[in-house]
Amino acid sequence: MPSVTFQIPSEVKEILSKHSEVKWDKVVADTLWNHAKKLRLLDKIASKSKLTQPNATKLDKAIKATLLKHYKRT
Repeated sequence: MPSVTFQIPSEVKEILSKHSEVKWDKVVADTLWNHAKKLRLLDKIASKSKLTQPNATKLDKAIKATLLKHYKRT
């Protein structure tokens, strides 16, 4: 299995060190796996989309303009 190295704040390291009974590598691996599964699902959904980047940008601007009008009234 590949290994990954990352940095964490000193405060977090202190807390983790006090709880050696926890298998932190498993906690991290499970968390990454759960997030990866969500990304895989999003990729699958997006791959079937016919929405192009220019259309997404146009839709984004239209939504923001409508929200701006709505909240300026209140």
